[in-house]
Amino acid sequence: MTKVILQVYPALGAEDKMEAMRPIGRNNDAYQDMLAGLIEVSKAADDLGYWGITHVEHHAHTEGMEISPAPLMLNIYAGMHTKRLMHGQLGLVLPAHDPIRLAEEIAIADHMLQGRLFVGMARGYQARWQNVLCQRFGVTSTASDGGDADQRNRLLFSENFKIMKKAWTEDLLTYDGPTYQVPYPYDSGIPNWPPAKTITGPYGVPGEVDDDGTIRGMGVVPKPYTSPHPQLFQAFGASPGTLQWCGEENVTPTILMGDRQILKQLMEIYQEGAASSGRNPAFGEGIGVCRTFYVYPNGTSQDAVDAQIAQSVRKYEEPVWRGWYEQFGFMEGARLLGEEGPVPGPDESLKERLTKSGLLIGGTVDDVKRQVESFLQELPIDYFVWLFHWGMIPREEALPMMELFATEIMPEFGMDASSLEAAAAGA
Repeated sequence: MTKVILQVYPALGAEDKMEAMRPIGRNNDAYQDMLAGLIEVSKAADDLGYWGITHVEHHAHTEGMEISPAPLMLNIYAGMHTKRLMHGQLGLVLPAHDPIRLAEEIAIADHMLQGRLFVGMARGYQARWQNVLCQRFGVTSTASDGGDADQRNRLLFSENFKIMKKAWTEDLLTYDGPTYQVPYPYDSGIPNWPPAKTITGPYGVPGEVDDDGTIRGMGVVPKPYTSPHPQLFQAFGASPGTLQWCGEENVTPTILMGDRQILKQLMEIYQEGAASSGRNPAFGEGIGVCRTFYVYPNGTSQDAVDAQIAQSVRKYEEPVWRGWYEQFGFMEGARLLGEEGPVPGPDESLKERLTKSGLLIGGTVDDVKRQVESFLQELPIDYFVWLFHWGMIPREEALPMMELFATEIMPEFGMDASSLEAAAAGA
């Protein structure tokens, strides 16, 4: 059963508002409006049967497009206003965090939401903030180019991931790696722990402290509410290496790729990675794919649909795709198999490219049903991640479209609330 996740950055407004209130990211009124809007869209998603809502981790966005420096806090805040909706991030930038502290914060958020948390992970690509915040870790953003900075970033991502999983699943955490040790120093331990005999020895994790009062490991508390830990996702991966790793580690990739042939190849690589770790998921199981949806009532003329989508792409997609994604290389997700040259092509509009690549699924209810059915018949994935630019798209446009998709499209494919509840009851 395919589930739908709303990817909400969130943003503080479209370009006209960004210009009028520059720098809108530092405007308290705009931020308060965003928080109120986040509750509104979360409650609507909860009521309408969406599976989850997610935010990014990015810092210093004075422009106002991705105002989410602390997504776990937004998860908890929004989660206090929902009953069933899952809350998560796509994703937390692991090299920017101490792994034990992040493992603790995730576990606490999981308890506060009583298991309605999922955890997305990323390596980080925005040098503006990552190079500053990560200087003490000796790591920077990465362009995935195989260079020294890229290798250092990958090392910390992989090591932090291992430590976090051990912290969640092992009562006594010990670790001796290239950049991190538990305890520190690992070989000699931490000597002369004062309450070794009075408190830690009799009541702490067995083996945490030895008879000489030396700390030999850590017990990370609390452990997650979800056993063994919340479901894990990888943010917007589209490389063979990432899909291989996701399969090996049982992490759900959320693939930013339009071309179905390329998607099929990547999904098969995921299966190969899973098989190397002793798992045998069905084709499409454990896979998420990013898409943008624009859906209109049946009876809307084709000319009207085309005009509305074109207008929405100009107002809400152009700033994201042309102004942001393209500048960081993410427009490659719209490239077709074997295609060369610039994307979009000469004299090709963004609407034409997003539609041609399959990244944008749009039309009347019946049109969208046919497109979704065709996609899922060929690529039966577990998750659609709807790139939903809430905050840029006005609520009077966004909420009716959410409702139309939820009431007319999702039930056709078992994506609705009743299907989710039935699946949960049978699990």
